Amino acid sequence: MVSLSAYCQSLGQRAGQHPKPNGGSSDGSGHEYGHSLGPSEAFDVNVDQETFDKLTLWRRDYGDVIAIRPAKRGDPALVLNNPEHVKQVLVSHHHNYKKGVGFERVAMMLGNGLIVSNGDVWRSQRRMVQPAFQRKMIAHYALVMQRCNRQKLTQWQSKAASGEAIDVTAEMSELALEIILRALFSDDLDSLIFQQGANPFSFLVEDASRDLQTAMRFRTLTKLVALIMNQRREQCRTEHDLLSLLMESRDKNTGQPMSDKALIDEVMTLIVASHETTSGSLNWAWYLLSQNNEVERRLHQEVDTLDNDPGIDDLAQLSYTRAVLDETLRLYPPVWLFSRKAIDEDSFVSNNVEIQIPAGTDVFLCPFLLHRDERYWSDPHTFSPYRFLGEQSRQIHPNTYYPFSLGSRRCIGEYFALVEMQLHISLLAKYIRLEAVSGDPVQIDLSINLRSRGSIMMMPIARSQ
Repeated sequence: MVSLSAYCQSLGQRAGQHPKPNGGSSDGSGHEYGHSLGPSEAFDVNVDQETFDKLTLWRRDYGDVIAIRPAKRGDPALVLNNPEHVKQVLVSHHHNYKKGVGFERVAMMLGNGLIVSNGDVWRSQRRMVQPAFQRKMIAHYALVMQRCNRQKLTQWQSKAASGEAIDVTAEMSELALEIILRALFSDDLDSLIFQQGANPFSFLVEDASRDLQTAMRFRTLTKLVALIMNQRREQCRTEHDLLSLLMESRDKNTGQPMSDKALIDEVMTLIVASHETTSGSLNWAWYLLSQNNEVERRLHQEVDTLDNDPGIDDLAQLSYTRAVLDETLRLYPPVWLFSRKAIDEDSFVSNNVEIQIPAGTDVFLCPFLLHRDERYWSDPHTFSPYRFLGEQSRQIHPNTYYPFSLGSRRCIGEYFALVEMQLHISLLAKYIRLEAVSGDPVQIDLSINLRSRGSIMMMPIARSQ
């Protein structure tokens, strides 16, 4: 058995030496192993370009399990790139892993909502939030999505007629924000905009940075959420929206509602999580369609079979549209790096070697790398929605695809997001196609969410049917 902490100590002892992936290494007790588990240099894993570059290199050199000695942090780190290890952390041993490093920044912006919370707090909140995302409720939110998408279609048709390019990155951000705000607040959003003179949440579209200043500005908006909540209570008013459902929710064990702070934290979490995931994924989807004529042709062929504009009842027959989105999420998962921290000790088996990890170990999972691993995906860098259809979809290796995470902490808004994206693509593609203005490849921005580096400009062209 390899002791991770002892192994990382041995890495420190040989720091400065060139890594020997195929040579022997020691756990500090004289026991030799057939291959090195990681680089000799000390390094702290973060969500940035340097980490991405190193993980890409180290996965090639060290394989599925990469042991990393921390530079400034106190605990050793383990990066896992095997589907069985992913399953162990997120599903079978999920109770032994809490949210890891990096969530301090998220907490400053979102408070202690579902994305950040752990343990009993998370379990209670999850139970109370879950009813708001039942499928029968999504059918109601779908009407909101349709209205917002029709408005977007009208705007794009006007720009197509005038030959005006659009910033699809900003357009998708604007659309996703509008949908989640209206799903949360219904007509209270219009009242809020009237009172404030503008949409107070719109800076999330205008400023893509998610630094401390943005986090503090976003947290000031909690008072506006509290204002809407108090107005509804004073007026004994219940709306058919997410906010009212959360206000009425009760813990099944205690019968108690969420505290106002907990409720507001969940609202702020839903705004950011829904907005970031959907806007980024649709941004990538339109870009990928513009680069793949055959995929675009097949998509148009499917949406053209609809007699009317698509609604939620039509989604089942829009399998290729869904496959386009699944493939987009494979190539560009919204969260490219997940972090967890081991609560108690655990062990992983790799190449017939058992690796024991102590409590407190930082564990990282990178869906971006596993989604493009040639051992599990044919032509992994090719945009091919067919891999998610029919027999090919049944051949996808388990636990190699997790854009919304897996297990009990799988994204609670996954179905909401998929319906939202499928309705958008199917409606807009029925009438409009987009051509990239620039022929240059789009670069990725490796922040907490995987975004394009800069805006993608596209020319809307009306389709003749």
